[in-house]
Amino acid sequence: MDTELQPQASVSTLSMTLGLFALGIAWRNAALLLAFPAAIGEGILGATGLLWLFLLLRYIRQVITSTNGAARECILQLGNPFLTLVPITTSLAAVALRPYAPFPACILLFLGVAGQLLFSSYHIGGQWHGRTPVEMETPAMYMPTIGANFASAIALGAFGYAHWGYLFFGAGFLSWMSLESSFLHHLRADEPLHPQKRPLLGIQLAPSFVGSSAYLSCNGGQIDAVVLGLVGYGLLNLLFMARLMTWVLRVGLSMSLWAFSFAMASMVNVGFRIWHAGFDDSFVLLGQFFTIFGTAVILLLLAETALLLARSFSKQ
Repeated sequence: MDTELQPQASVSTLSMTLGLFALGIAWRNAALLLAFPAAIGEGILGATGLLWLFLLLRYIRQVITSTNGAARECILQLGNPFLTLVPITTSLAAVALRPYAPFPACILLFLGVAGQLLFSSYHIGGQWHGRTPVEMETPAMYMPTIGANFASAIALGAFGYAHWGYLFFGAGFLSWMSLESSFLHHLRADEPLHPQKRPLLGIQLAPSFVGSSAYLSCNGGQIDAVVLGLVGYGLLNLLFMARLMTWVLRVGLSMSLWAFSFAMASMVNVGFRIWHAGFDDSFVLLGQFFTIFGTAVILLLLAETALLLARSFSKQ
């Protein structure tokens, strides 16, 4: 195959639905825990499901109609770590659908979990051959093994398969531990991230809060030392990210900022759990802060997307 070929289909737009599905699941939990209106969570999940179908079918069409040829385009896509967004969002779509159509939801769950395992086996296994290009050393490398396994744990826990969920939580957690120090060394010692890739640092913020959501999905929602430890590391990274935001945003608004959405939506979910646990007033305030801050960031991302779309249409 011609090594000069470049992939033409873009799967990264599915990152929108990743954060929105997680936000809808968080607000669905809030309806059970804190008596918020169920319509909020279900409305978010319903709208996100329609958007997910549209973006997924659009991506499949791009692959099929690529001038590279469908077969070559598929092979090229396998080198893209963001391809794991397809099985991740499929697993979360299964959680959204479960109360309304349990059997189709189970099919989506199987496709999501099996799909992410197959993709990570191919994608990460190939990197173990050695000489992985340095340009691949971005936060996106967290997606196939960390984000995908945590999402599988969230989905399996929601379906009542808690023990299987813990297996995937462990896979995601230990994958995170194995990558974290290596990537942080890369950030500190190597050339700065290209300005266009800086929004991907939002993925760096995700493992703490997404991992917390995964663990809570499996343990029945109990706030324990594991959750508090993960939240503590998440808060530390949130402070680091606040320091870096002017640097990240220096190139202006872009759809890449949706990389923050999975972390923010998972923060909302953890916030509702901490709020409900109500250990003391300070923890209630912490839970409320997570809920308000995470939801507000995603609303800002939606506003940014609307602005970018309006600019795009105005130029046509």
